[in-house]
Amino acid sequence: MESLPVFSSANGLNAQQVAEFCQNGYVIARGLINAETIAFAKETIDDFILHHPNEVLYEPEVLKTRSVEQLSPVERITAVRGIHQQVSKDARFLALAKNPALIAALGSLLGPDFKVLQDMALIKPPRIGSEKPAHQDAAYFEIEPLDQIVGTWWALDRATVDNGCMFVWPGSHRLPVIAHTHLEGTPHLVIDDSIADPAHQVPLPMEPGDVLLFSSRLFHFTPPNRSELRRRALQIHYAGAHCRLVPGRKARTYTLVHGESQPLGI
Repeated sequence: MESLPVFSSANGLNAQQVAEFCQNGYVIARGLINAETIAFAKETIDDFILHHPNEVLYEPEVLKTRSVEQLSPVERITAVRGIHQQVSKDARFLALAKNPALIAALGSLLGPDFKVLQDMALIKPPRIGSEKPAHQDAAYFEIEPLDQIVGTWWALDRATVDNGCMFVWPGSHRLPVIAHTHLEGTPHLVIDDSIADPAHQVPLPMEPGDVLLFSSRLFHFTPPNRSELRRRALQIHYAGAHCRLVPGRKARTYTLVHGESQPLGI
């Protein structure tokens, strides 16, 4: 394997950004990730799709009439909607998760010791990229305390309202984890519109290299992609190393990316 690139470091969030995160449940660090890293991330995603066609998730619309084996390489790349949990398996995804600029920003919110809780490449193919309904990521997680979990959502392509940028409900992170329901025929957990009122949602258009840092309890969703443009993003959740498994829940792989593991922690 060729040596992985070493990306330049950066300082953490400033006091205003930390205050905005605490007030709203999120903050966008504009231009946090440099162009070299963004290019590497996009190349990593597309290369993984080509070489691991059975380890990715496809938009169901694509497979209604054809199997994965019948898709050309280009069609496979543009049909994939997700890649899950590769930081612990693939050195390229680990290098991205340990990006120094991102690690510095996370240190402003989590302190010195933290691990990767969950990682995904989230992709919306042109015209058919499906919606991710309103939810709290904390509803999926198995560790506590929840205020020591921070999600990061990197825009790898320009993210717009038309191609499926993130929408959030500012301040919703102050609520507890709401009862979610399973959306029939999908893996999605959903918050009812009577709670996540669409009238209060805010779109967050982002440019490549922008990173959204957000609370695990923040209400959020992404609409379908009806544009001609592909929308790629990385979403990586980090948790303080002292977090603990909720009794009765099954542990995942938690990869240390900064500092030290803690006694009795994940």
